[in-house]
Amino acid sequence: MWRMVDANLNRLCEGLRVLEDLARFVFQERALAEEARAFRHQVARSREPRQAECLAFRDVAGDWGKDYHSLPYSSLKELTLANSRRVQEAARVLEELARLGLPKGEELFRKVRFWAYAAEKKLYSLAAGEERRRRCRRWRLYVIVGSEHTGGREVPAVVQAAIAGGAEVIQLREKSLSTRALYHLARQLREITGEAGVDFIINDRVDVALAVGADGVHLGSEDLPLPEARRILGDKLLLGATAHSLEEALKAQAVGADYLGVGPVFPTATKPDIPPGGLKLLREVVSRVSLPVVAIGGITAENVREVLAQPGVKCVAVVSAVAAAPDVKEAAARLKRAMEGMDFDAAGSSP
Repeated sequence: MWRMVDANLNRLCEGLRVLEDLARFVFQERALAEEARAFRHQVARSREPRQAECLAFRDVAGDWGKDYHSLPYSSLKELTLANSRRVQEAARVLEELARLGLPKGEELFRKVRFWAYAAEKKLYSLAAGEERRRRCRRWRLYVIVGSEHTGGREVPAVVQAAIAGGAEVIQLREKSLSTRALYHLARQLREITGEAGVDFIINDRVDVALAVGADGVHLGSEDLPLPEARRILGDKLLLGATAHSLEEALKAQAVGADYLGVGPVFPTATKPDIPPGGLKLLREVVSRVSLPVVAIGGITAENVREVLAQPGVKCVAVVSAVAAAPDVKEAAARLKRAMEGMDFDAAGSSP
């Protein structure tokens, strides 16, 4: 029995330490890290009166369970879940053994177990968010399409050409289609982007995004509030937000956006009523938010390097520069060629 006590005290402290470090170093959740640390110390103190028995019965060489091999984690979420459940299970075993009188501390182990249930939910959500943001940080060319900007060409054909030219993410922005027509168009684009391994975002319409299995939704300040959108979308889908100012960027970050579309950077016919914020706006936003930033507005192959030279800016979004170009594939490819040589792995891109 003392070997069970010893093994589960070790598991409990080890699991709490992993959760503490995840909260502290990965998610910057100070309160959660301090709670895990406090419980870890309480558990360590609880074993002191029985330390002699635990060590006396410890038999590492004779424990065939040490040869069990754990499977590798495929994601941060799996790492988080595994250690949350390690804490829960070890606490439960110790709680049951404490009812036999070895060790003491039934109430402590029960508190740790229920704390771990709540921590698992919070940490899983944080891990899912971190994975979504990592996904967005891989983007370089984000192309926005809609029938208004394709010069009469079919939207699916324009999307295929943009992907062939190097687009890593496609956003469907349609303001005038009926819901049924939008749904059918979105289904076509989902098939095209899915086969190409390209992320597919739908502007405004959370319902259509869920119906067609899109990768995410992009919302403006007049659309569904971000917290409500996140509640509906769950932890898997991406949630983008438009920011025309530093204030809007900070607000979007605070309520759950995964990435920000910041601009317009330069004058653009797509948003003629919004004055451009220039490169200054990009620098202000990047210096104050931790989310991936997608620069948008008036970006062309001629000025894209200037935009990506701003520290922290690694992706640009375009509408007419690709979708309205006579040769969509070549327009996208030209933008990608203009990005060649940029140091996207550094803190800022190099000109």
